[in-house]
Amino acid sequence: MLRKNDLLPPNIDRKIGNILNVGVNSTPKAKLLAHFRRLEGKTFLVSFNPELAVASTEDQQLYNILANNSRNLADGVGISKAMKFLYGQGCPLIKGREFFWDLVSLANKKGWKVYLLGGEAGVAEKTRETLKLNFRKVSFLSNSGPKLDNQANPVSEVDRKITTDVVSEINQFKPHLLFAAFGAPKQEKWIYKNLPKLNVNLAMGVGGTFDYITGKRKLPPKWMEKHGLEWVWRLITQPKRIRRVINAALIFPLKIFLYKIKLE
Repeated sequence: MLRKNDLLPPNIDRKIGNILNVGVNSTPKAKLLAHFRRLEGKTFLVSFNPELAVASTEDQQLYNILANNSRNLADGVGISKAMKFLYGQGCPLIKGREFFWDLVSLANKKGWKVYLLGGEAGVAEKTRETLKLNFRKVSFLSNSGPKLDNQANPVSEVDRKITTDVVSEINQFKPHLLFAAFGAPKQEKWIYKNLPKLNVNLAMGVGGTFDYITGKRKLPPKWMEKHGLEWVWRLITQPKRIRRVINAALIFPLKIFLYKIKLE
């Protein structure tokens, strides 16, 4: 039986403060999921982590996207610690790859449609087949999508055609959930550009989540995640990402310290 409060949409745009002039959503995960049981309109979720925060200070297009989005979720211990340092209060951690599973589980309960976009060749399709084994009530569709430049534009005429076809396929499928795995910040830029013309309810960039699901990459040990040392695991397993690791582990804390001085 519905209770009175069940009929009232919860406020899911709670905010404690900004990180480098970007608002961070501080709504607990349980309340977000409760809200998303009734999908209305279009929602753009961003897994906001230290790497993305630093990138936003150097990329005006990305900054404009994040600054105008009310649902940037704190993805990473670094964001929560920065909030605590700046405002004396941390915010709930909502890791993108974990929230992906929460949303797909919700889709399974509701019998929703889910579209998987991006990843390297064949990864989205393999992810779809893996998920279908456990989420039998979800209708999945997948596509590797186009190759994109740093501004999320197709890199060739072929990729422009693929983009057109993908948009058409999404609109015909009418998914409740769209997950894009082009890597940050390309996926955020692609979603922002295309969401107005897409027939979807919720869109979210999921980075390397498809790789973890298919076993292409291994998850970091739980103790590393707990202590905010996931960046060490990334450096060990993906040494080519050293610049992004430096941004997250060194540049981000420095920028937060200087931001704190400005606030005072």
